[in-house]
Amino acid sequence: MRAWVELIHYLDAAKWPERNATGEVPNVTPFGIDELSRHGVDVAFRKVLKGRIPNAIARRVRDRAEGLEWVEAIASQNNPLRRSADVVLCWDEYTGIPAASLPGGPPVVSGVQLLTDPEARTPQFLNRARKALGRMEAVFVQAQGMIPVLRDEWNVSERKLRFVPFGIDADWFRPIDGDVDRDLVASVGDDAHRDHETLIKAVADVRRRMPGTRLELATQLDVDLPGELGVLHRGHLGRKRRQFYGQANVVAVATKPNIHGSGMSVILEAMACGRPYVVTASAGLEGYLKHGHDGLVVPPGDVDMFASAVGALMADPERADAMGKAGRARLERELTTDVQAQHLAEVIKEVARPR
Repeated sequence: MRAWVELIHYLDAAKWPERNATGEVPNVTPFGIDELSRHGVDVAFRKVLKGRIPNAIARRVRDRAEGLEWVEAIASQNNPLRRSADVVLCWDEYTGIPAASLPGGPPVVSGVQLLTDPEARTPQFLNRARKALGRMEAVFVQAQGMIPVLRDEWNVSERKLRFVPFGIDADWFRPIDGDVDRDLVASVGDDAHRDHETLIKAVADVRRRMPGTRLELATQLDVDLPGELGVLHRGHLGRKRRQFYGQANVVAVATKPNIHGSGMSVILEAMACGRPYVVTASAGLEGYLKHGHDGLVVPPGDVDMFASAVGALMADPERADAMGKAGRARLERELTTDVQAQHLAEVIKEVARPR
């Protein structure tokens, strides 16, 4: 069985193996999609557009179409590998909506990442999205909280909706060699659902009781982190992520209420690096967290509870290490890219066109 994969324009699957070999990125392909082959689905990836003029046109169309990748989809439509594939696999709605809207071709399976936040979208975009969702053979999400919204508010048939647990490369993300910094709290996050204000206030509260405590926060968001409390990192951490997580006593992520799994990748990467988490409860993280086993989960917006959870793990390194070890073991069983590929392969086989 063969799947033609369409990724967002800036992810070049052809360059991924080299980037992985140098330690820059995890997995041999983006999101470990190549691991589908272990489960009976061979893949071919849409190539990125080449040339200054085609890219300029595509960028202009994306800007006018609220991110939808129409030029890229049309350019690949007559590719022989696409036409002969059993299914077209799109990782998100920006590729999935155009793929499902164009006539002909194999059935489309698409992920949905942010479509359930319609407030900033135009009526034209929302109407086009609804029609495209109706034409998709399957829609997968990696945050279970999105399923009721897609079903009840977007009228996506329940038979089409699938939960595919997010997975990460447990060989690339792994515990580091060297000592853990027992005073360090680490956090990463750029999405709009992050609540860095609560995080910073909570760590400041812990620091008043445990003066050595400090925060290292990697984000592009506009935040005010006092210099005496810690360090603000700008730019993508890249290959430094393993060290960033692995040296921290605790990885902490505060979010506003959301259904999209804000903080999901950070928490799983921390688990893979053998470190415990403190994270805000949300519908989007249902199924990923195990309170008291590999981390601590606190109510949204509650600075005191967040500080209490962080402080408890800072004060008890043995408990922090035991949770980190338990999280690493659970991730290896349940939340790797291979497990993700197994679930996704099942969806693809259900809807692939008969030969």
